Amino acid sequence: MQALIARYSLMAGDYDKAIAAAGRVDLASRSVFSFDELARNPIFEVAFGNRNVFEPTDANLGLTGALAPEAGDRRIPFYTRANATSTQNLGTGFYSASAAPVPVYVPGEMLLIRAEAYARKNDLANAVLELNRVRTSTAAATTTGAFPTAPPGAGLAPYAGPLTQQALLLDILRNRFVELAFQGFRLEDSRRFNRPGPGAAGSERNRNFYPYPRTERENNPVTPDDPAA
Repeated sequence: MQALIARYSLMAGDYDKAIAAAGRVDLASRSVFSFDELARNPIFEVAFGNRNVFEPTDANLGLTGALAPEAGDRRIPFYTRANATSTQNLGTGFYSASAAPVPVYVPGEMLLIRAEAYARKNDLANAVLELNRVRTSTAAATTTGAFPTAPPGAGLAPYAGPLTQQALLLDILRNRFVELAFQGFRLEDSRRFNRPGPGAAGSERNRNFYPYPRTERENNPVTPDDPAA
């Protein structure tokens, strides 16, 4: 519960609450959504189990420029198959089998929440401390049974960029995109960090909001118009 409080407090801009809640999370504990052959891992089932729907654009998770993963980032081989065959989906991570559990949160998210919240409060020293706990981690992927419940440590050098809020936030975002790959945060993160959106030069996303589901429109006559982007 503290992990979810931290997550949504950050999104709401309540940085003190996010820092406090994330700090209460036992990073050694694990909480997962469990699946089996009847209730199957949905990402594996509809996407990563084949090449007929979608998969990562490339082994860099489609990230380019300043957001491209650093060389030697140990999380990339966890989330992608660098040597995928012509019939094998490039994506893997927590979505490698129909019964693979999916974590409710990964420990690195809590550290990156604290790093971002401190950075947005302009407490840059503490932001660097929390960011480096993610960057320099070398822990092996945590497993439950045959399946991972946390990615391996990044195994990178400590942050050595400019000690400015803008530069720190950019590196925090890059690490969020890798640490939390395929977990559903990328659109929200892109908006929150004011990355180029639809119609902007160098756009990194094709819309700001998703349309309302058809069933919602059919069952709720006061559903607003779908957003244009």
